[in-house]
Amino acid sequence: MKRSTITASDEELGELVCACASVRRASRAVTQLYDSWLREHGIEGPQFALLAMLDRLGETNQATMGQRFDLDKTTLSRNLKLLQQRGWVSVNAGADARERRAALTPAGRRRLAAARPAWRRAQQQLRAGMNEHEWDTMWKVFVAVTRAARVAPRGGRPKARAKETHAR
Repeated sequence: MKRSTITASDEELGELVCACASVRRASRAVTQLYDSWLREHGIEGPQFALLAMLDRLGETNQATMGQRFDLDKTTLSRNLKLLQQRGWVSVNAGADARERRAALTPAGRRRLAAARPAWRRAQQQLRAGMNEHEWDTMWKVFVAVTRAARVAPRGGRPKARAKETHAR
């Protein structure tokens, strides 16, 4: 694939020695690219991703959605509420009263279909800035980083000690 004529050298980007800062920088840059293409359809990249997932999975519970995107319950609920207010998603109680199930509405399907060509253009623009090897490697790195972050021990006080401290 041909590289874009507008490039930033590694020097211009600056080295970040923190994996978190580097991932967040890349995420912001990619989100800004996709948002610029999706904006004309009144939708942002993360909203498009949620609608696309619901389109693929059909009606699904919030726990499954949260796991797919590594979103906490509060963030997912806030995003779903916005999509629900726009009429693109319906959220209903599941078999268990605690379970919430989300589904695309007909308006959500239309919004997704209208925005999909813009999403494809954003995807093509990102891909145009990489060679084939970089594009393929990117996907493998995403999986490896996500897997490593999910299994890494978390910081903070152990729960047992936290309870002891509060009991005193």
